[in-house]
Amino acid sequence: MQVSERNILSLRTVLGCTTLAGAASGRAAAAKLQTASATLPIPCVLDFDGIELITASAFREAILSIVRWAADDGRACLLANVNEVTCEEGLIAAAQSGSVLLFCKLDGLTITDVVARGPLDAKLQTTFELVLQLGEADAKAVSDASGEDTVTTAWNNRLVALTRMGLLTDRKAGKTKYYSPVVKGMSYGK
Repeated sequence: MQVSERNILSLRTVLGCTTLAGAASGRAAAAKLQTASATLPIPCVLDFDGIELITASAFREAILSIVRWAADDGRACLLANVNEVTCEEGLIAAAQSGSVLLFCKLDGLTITDVVARGPLDAKLQTTFELVLQLGEADAKAVSDASGEDTVTTAWNNRLVALTRMGLLTDRKAGKTKYYSPVVKGMSYGK
C-alpha cells in the first residue's frame, strides 16, 4: 500500500529523543503527538524508525492514547518500523488496556506486512478473522460464513465493536452496512 508523506509522523522527529520511559514522559509525549497527528490523513502512520525503546508505561500514555484518539475519530493508526523490544512493551500496554495495535513495515512510502496484534475475545476474533477472509461483508455474510447459529444482530454488534477499535471500516449502501479491514491484506496475530 502506498501512502503520502503527509500520512507519516516520525516519532523521533516529534519527540526529539530515541527513548521514552515512564508514564509522566508518556503523557508529555502524548500532547506533542496529538498536536502533530491532528491533521494527518487516513491512515495515520506513526514511524518508529530511530526509536530505541518506549517502555510499556510510556507506550500506554503516549502511543495508545493516539491510537484510541484516531479510532474514536474513525481513522486507522498504523505503527511502522517498531523494533522488537518496543513491540513487546507495546503489547504489554495493549494487553493491560484491551487494545489491538496495527503494526507494519514502512519502506519509503510503501506500507507492507500489516498485522493486528493484541487481545481480542474469542467472538470478536472469529468475527475479525471472517471479515479478513471475506474482504468486505455485512453482518449476514459474516453470519453465513461462520456456520454458527447466531442471530445477525450479534454479528452486527461485533462488527461495530471492531470498527470502534479501529480495525474495520464501514460503508453504507442503502440500509446495509458493509465492513472491511482498515488495510487490505492485513492479518491478525496475537
